[in-house]
Amino acid sequence: MRNEEIERLNAAMKQTSDKRLYERYLAVRLRLEGHTFDEIGDLLSRARQTIGLYWRAYQTHRLSGLKVGSFPGQPTKLTEEQRKQLAVMLEQQQIANVGFEARYTLKGHVACRDFFDLLNRFWKFSTL
Repeated sequence: MRNEEIERLNAAMKQTSDKRLYERYLAVRLRLEGHTFDEIGDLLSRARQTIGLYWRAYQTHRLSGLKVGSFPGQPTKLTEEQRKQLAVMLEQQQIANVGFEARYTLKGHVACRDFFDLLNRFWKFSTL
């Protein structure tokens, strides 16, 4: 039985191009091969609890339980057009060239709050 499950997982791993789904299949396959959650977590750089979630999803729903669903979180505040404009701006211009005084942190990154101020200047959000 375990060999059949491992073969199904191997076939699914060969068919998917989704890196996250491949990782989930691999985690379950390693578990079926006898590795502990801790060992698998160390190998995949994931928390033991995450590996446990993958395993429980597999135990309950088999391969379909491992499918990557939608991501939780707050919906985007930018429209599709605004995201495209932002991508072009970030690719083609420096922040200082769009009328924004860049203040850098110790690591040389523009402070997150300053970046939100830049977005508000272009799209007038009430809150971000």
